[in-house]
Amino acid sequence: MALKPSIDGFLAGCRPYLSIDSTALNGRWRGHLAACTALDGHNWMFPVAIGFIDGETEENWTWFMSQLNRALGSVPNLAICTDACKGLENAVKKVFPHVEQRECFRHLMANFTKKFKGDVFGRMWPAARAYRPEVFSHHMQKVLVASSRVHEYLSTYHSLKWMRCSFNADIKCDYINNNLAESFNNWIKDYKDLPVDELADTYRELLMKLVYKRRRIGEKLRGKIIPAVIQQIFNRTRGLGHLKVGKSGNGSCEVRDTSKNSLRHVVKVDKHECTCLEWQHTGKPCEHALVFLMGRRNPKWVDYVHNYFSLDKFRAAYVGEIEPMTDRSQWPHVDVGFDMDAPIDKGRPPRRPRKQRYKSALEGGKGGPKKKEPKQLGSQNRCKRCNELGHRQAGFPLNGPKKGNYITNYILHYFCHVMNCFQLYAFCIMLQEEKTESKNISC
Repeated sequence: MALKPSIDGFLAGCRPYLSIDSTALNGRWRGHLAACTALDGHNWMFPVAIGFIDGETEENWTWFMSQLNRALGSVPNLAICTDACKGLENAVKKVFPHVEQRECFRHLMANFTKKFKGDVFGRMWPAARAYRPEVFSHHMQKVLVASSRVHEYLSTYHSLKWMRCSFNADIKCDYINNNLAESFNNWIKDYKDLPVDELADTYRELLMKLVYKRRRIGEKLRGKIIPAVIQQIFNRTRGLGHLKVGKSGNGSCEVRDTSKNSLRHVVKVDKHECTCLEWQHTGKPCEHALVFLMGRRNPKWVDYVHNYFSLDKFRAAYVGEIEPMTDRSQWPHVDVGFDMDAPIDKGRPPRRPRKQRYKSALEGGKGGPKKKEPKQLGSQNRCKRCNELGHRQAGFPLNGPKKGNYITNYILHYFCHVMNCFQLYAFCIMLQEEKTESKNISC
C-alpha cells in the first residue's frame, strides 16, 4: 500500500534514504506489518509504504521490495537501511542491486556482544561514528588486536555498511541506527490489533492527518531554510573556545583543536568542505566551519546549509493531499472474481495475547519471556521482636492464637503461661534472700 502523495513527496522533498523494518501484529490474525519510511528536511519520519506479510521470510521480503521498486522507480544515490534480518538483506540485494545498503549498528552490536566480551570491544561505537577513515582504522585496530576472530565474524555475518566513513556523502544522512523504523512502529503500535482492512484504513487516516498538519506548518514558516535547522546551527556556535582559527584567505582557513592534541583541520567555505568530513556527510556546517564563519560580520547561515533542509523541499514533501474516504458500508460492491477468506489459524496459546514486545539486553530487558520464579513464602518484612525476616511484629508466633492450627497455638500459649509463672516465683525467692519487703508479695 503506497499512496501517491507519499511517493511524490518522497521523490520531491526527502533525502534519498529509506528505512525498512516490520512489526508484529498482535490481533486475532497474526502476521507482520512491513513498513518503509523516509526522512524529510525537518528530520521527521515520512511514511512511504506499508505491506502485510505472514512472516519475515526472504520470499515475503522479495515481494515487498519488488512492489516498492515498482512504486518508486529509479532513485539516484539511494541508501536503504535494514536491521539484522538476513531475509530482508538478501531481498534488497536482489531487487535493488545498485543501492547503498546500510545495516543498523545497534542490531549489529546486539549480536556482536554475544560472541565477544571485554571493554576493548566498546571501541566499536566510536569506530562506527567516525567520519574519517583514519579514526575508524585507529579504533578497529585495537579491536582486531584483542581478538583475531572479529574480522572473520564481521565479514561473514555483517558485511554491509555500518560505519559513517563508508557512507555516500551525497545522501546527507549519517544515521548509523535504524531508529527511523522504530519511530514508525511506535506511531502505529496502538492499532496493531485491528483487522487488516481496518488497520490499512487507519493508516491512511493517520497519514492524511499527518500530511495536513505538516503542510500547515510549512505554510506558516518563513525563510529559505527550515528555522529549526538554523536554530540547531546557532546552538552549536556556543562553547567553541577550544578552537583556534588561522586564516589563509577569505574562504579558507585552518582550525586547530587545543583540546585534542592540537588536531588541525582545513575548512573550505566556498566548497562547503572540511577535512573532518562532517560537513560533507550532514549538509550542515561543522564546528570548525562555524568558528571560522563567526569571525565574519553577520554571517548568513542559510548560505552554508544543503538544499535538502530548505523550506521549498519541506513544502514539496507535503504538497499532495490524501483523499478522504467514507466508511466501509458506503463503498461500491465490486466482483473481484474470488473470495478473500481469513488466514489459516496457526493456533493461539491459552492466554491473553502479548501486546508489548520483549526488550533486548541493550534496552534494559531480559530479551525473552520471564521465567516463573518460585512463590515467595511470607513477606520480606523484618520483625522488631525477634529481628528475623518473613513476618512483622504483629505476626510474631508467640503473640497469641491465630486462625489455622489451634492445637499448636494452644500449646504455645500454655507454655508461655508456665514460663511466666516460673519467672515470677524465681523473682520472689530472690527478694526473700535479700531480706526486702517480700511479705506483701504473693505468688
